[in-house]
Amino acid sequence: MTVDLDDKQDDFPTSLARLRTYDVSRRRSRQLRRRCHAVLQAEPPPKRLPWIVAGAPLRRIIVPTLGGAWCVAYLVEIIRCTAAIYSYFGVQ
Repeated sequence: MTVDLDDKQDDFPTSLARLRTYDVSRRRSRQLRRRCHAVLQAEPPPKRLPWIVAGAPLRRIIVPTLGGAWCVAYLVEIIRCTAAIYSYFGVQ
């Protein structure tokens, strides 16, 4: 046997309207705000490691060079495979 939901009146909006709202008191909100501010101000700033700072210019040179070399090697391999398919350099 199934229940026909059309016969029941939907009283959800009425029940929702009857709910009371609860809010935090001013005293409690001030306590929470003070605790949050204390925690945020107590955290020390992140320290930078000296080897990371000293290596920054080196990374600016090495990383793009390695990326470019990888792209060139990939392009050469694509050209070599394409030429082998079309028998320009002979079949291996």
